[in-house]
Amino acid sequence: MTLKDFGVSALTAAMLTISAASVAADSGTVIATQAKTDQSAEASQVQVDKYADSTESMLAEYKGLLRQIDSLKVYNEQIGRMVNSQKDELDSLNRQIAQIDQTAMEIVPLMLKMVDSLDEFVALDVPFQHDERTKRITELRQLMDRADVTTSEKFRKVMEAYQIEEGFSRSIESYKASLDRNGETVTYDFLRIGRTALLYQSPDGGDTGMWNQQTRQWETLPQSYRIAVQQGLRIAKKQAPPALIKLPVFAGEEG
Repeated sequence: MTLKDFGVSALTAAMLTISAASVAADSGTVIATQAKTDQSAEASQVQVDKYADSTESMLAEYKGLLRQIDSLKVYNEQIGRMVNSQKDELDSLNRQIAQIDQTAMEIVPLMLKMVDSLDEFVALDVPFQHDERTKRITELRQLMDRADVTTSEKFRKVMEAYQIEEGFSRSIESYKASLDRNGETVTYDFLRIGRTALLYQSPDGGDTGMWNQQTRQWETLPQSYRIAVQQGLRIAKKQAPPALIKLPVFAGEEG
């Protein structure tokens, strides 16, 4: 081999070495670039997956909201029907209240008149249990003026008083009360037989009398009635069985 040939061979070898080094460098660059690209693609895919998950979540939330909206529409429609129904009920109640007010305007004067009539009746009736009966009427008059008592309760009390008075006509009773006799207050046993007879007798049986509805006065009875009145008192007190007894009866005034 000549020197010239050795030089060419050396140059060729040097060029091959440079070329191989260059190729190796380029290959490393390509690999590094590819790795970066792969990492970038992977990161992009992760981001895309996140966006996809977010989109699916938002879609599910959107669908849920749509269902809620549908439910709210149905609920609102139902509430609307209920409100309309309540409005109709309120209108009905207002009409009833107006009718009640009108009824109250009519019934209050009626009750006042009934109390006045009851007062007049007691004043003209046989004078038994006078204090108790007049007290009941006084309480009725006071009740009529009270604002904290309903009209229905006032009417019930008036009717109750009438029922009590009506019951006296069908009952017999005995009670103690005082009478002014000859300027002296004396306590007697009284015998009431319905509204037919009202008699009295002293505890010792020595004084027996009766209310005369015609003269509207107390009158002394003969001693012949003493035993009959005593027996009537025992019957009224349920100390003796019912029996026929002979008692005087004064007829009422002719109409």
